[in-house]
Amino acid sequence: MLRKLNFTERARIPRANIRVTLRRDADGTLLFDPRLSFDGIGAAPSTRVFIEAYYRTSFMRFDCGSVAHFAPPDDRRLSEIDSTSLVHFRVKLVDDEHRVVAVADDIIVSEQKPEATGRLPLLPVSFTGALGQQAWRIAFEPNGPVLELNNRVDDIQDVAKSDAAFLALVYPAAVRQVLTQILLIDGHDAHEAGDEWWNFWLQWAGQFATSPLPDDADDAPFWIDEVVDAFCNRQTLIDGWRAAQRER
Repeated sequence: MLRKLNFTERARIPRANIRVTLRRDADGTLLFDPRLSFDGIGAAPSTRVFIEAYYRTSFMRFDCGSVAHFAPPDDRRLSEIDSTSLVHFRVKLVDDEHRVVAVADDIIVSEQKPEATGRLPLLPVSFTGALGQQAWRIAFEPNGPVLELNNRVDDIQDVAKSDAAFLALVYPAAVRQVLTQILLIDGHDAHEAGDEWWNFWLQWAGQFATSPLPDDADDAPFWIDEVVDAFCNRQTLIDGWRAAQRER
């Protein structure tokens, strides 16, 4: 049975202190490799370190020793996690009285694109067999959007990384859908500062627009059109697709 933890007066562990990568063992089971730094946190050497892996309703917790003796377990297989390629991680530092003194949450790691130090991926990818006849979809989770790809498609992982037709057809539509969700469905204020997922998305999208962030919902569709058009132009998506066709 998992011990209940007390979250009183917890501090944040900087993302720059954490790096997690995913790989597969000889049996094809997903497992994780963590690297943590405790510099600047001020935790006692005896403070316990726990790493939690989760995806939607699935969850696993791993005892990783202490701050002084960080020792992830030999068995780090994510056998109880539902996702096939995308996992969320949480790091907790727990003192001798079972109080959580520091935490880092929602560290999103993809098997194909490991979490880079201090980097938050805007659109992590999850390969799943739950899409039926859909090739892809955007799933909006509490911590942001996820691009789900149907792993019943042959070589879908390679296709997602390098196929020019896939890039031209999927990513502009995905960008449009996410921005529409933020501004027109959820109705977030484009000028509101913060560190929520939609703040990062709007900061990213703003680099493509020549006009300022929209002030109201009436302006949002035109601003989204401008962002998607500029994104496609910068990535030269159609030129890349045509060049790939000529090489066949």
